Amino acid sequence: MNALINFLTQEDVKQFIKDNLYSDTSKLLLNPPKDLKSGINDIVDQIISRQKAKGKLEDWRNNFDLIMPPPLSLEQASSNTTCKYKSELISGHHLIDLTGGMGIDFLALSESFERATYVETQKNLCEVFQHNLRELNKDAEVINSDAIDFLSDLSSESGNRIIYLDPARRDDNKSRVFAIEDCTPNLTELLPTLRKKSSRALVKFSPMLDIQSILDSVSNVKEVHVVSVKNECKELLLLIDFEFNGSAEIISTNLETNQPIYSFKIEEERKITATNSSELEYLLEPNSSIMKAGAFNKLSVDTGAHKISANTHLYTSNDPIENFPGRTFKILAEVDKKSIARYATDKKINVITRNHPLSANELKNKWKLKDGGEYFLIAFRNQTNKPKIVVADRLD
Repeated sequence: MNALINFLTQEDVKQFIKDNLYSDTSKLLLNPPKDLKSGINDIVDQIISRQKAKGKLEDWRNNFDLIMPPPLSLEQASSNTTCKYKSELISGHHLIDLTGGMGIDFLALSESFERATYVETQKNLCEVFQHNLRELNKDAEVINSDAIDFLSDLSSESGNRIIYLDPARRDDNKSRVFAIEDCTPNLTELLPTLRKKSSRALVKFSPMLDIQSILDSVSNVKEVHVVSVKNECKELLLLIDFEFNGSAEIISTNLETNQPIYSFKIEEERKITATNSSELEYLLEPNSSIMKAGAFNKLSVDTGAHKISANTHLYTSNDPIENFPGRTFKILAEVDKKSIARYATDKKINVITRNHPLSANELKNKWKLKDGGEYFLIAFRNQTNKPKIVVADRLD
């Protein structure tokens, strides 16, 4: 058995992890028990990962027979919420996950398939996954192979296969903005082989990638899902159908909220001009998935809300708009540094900036404000491109 697995599955080690689930891990590193000193770094990684898994992977967090992903991998891993969303996008006979990793996505997706194959280039990850499979009483085909090598050996009977890919960003590109070519495996290089050996593919990317650049590089994309959880954009999902040749549907969803899914096509957005207006009674802020997707003009037409200006992605209306995919605020007053004290009890207020000369942090520092409180300070450029700041009350 893998030495790490053998160590972490010892009863005394599992009990120590359980007993110290809420402990200060820095203190454990400085003063470990004598009999566990040699492996304290691995133990602490398990504890940190379980702490980070709270609210994200509760079923893994509370199962001390499982070996958790390393802390950094845990941060990047899908949550139960996003796993469930992905599992509803694909189903069929045979799932092949070419980037198995810790297997969190694989386990969720495989529930909708008759057969599932996990492929991973790192031998130690395959061994850890096989251990976790046994503990979860699950069965799957586990193959230690490079994605390209595995595909080259696969027969070309594509009709019953769906491929899943979660390309990792290469460490040699440190810039914030990156492209498909900066990830491994490189989807654009794999596409010809995927087309021969599968009918569809689901690909997960970081939300930092530009959607238009993806569509310029990848053919047969039927849907792009922009997935947020509680208004934090988590991932982009490409649903590729090798028999589809139309325009991709961009689908924006904000999970764990009551906001509706919003979908559109990029060419529709380009053909439409939103109506602009100075501030009316209400301000409306689209959720993070719509902001990422860029459905700014189409959203205005579909909801009847007016944009504040072409470059200010806030909307305004005389009345609340039912089922608006975002937050709605009632404007109370225009404010400046002196008058804000009336609304910022103990200098606490929630600050939002859109197309304003100052960022939210810069504005808080300049006005000596702290996060919190009942009201929202919303700063933006208005219809005449002048900076403006209002206080608003959020509608539930």
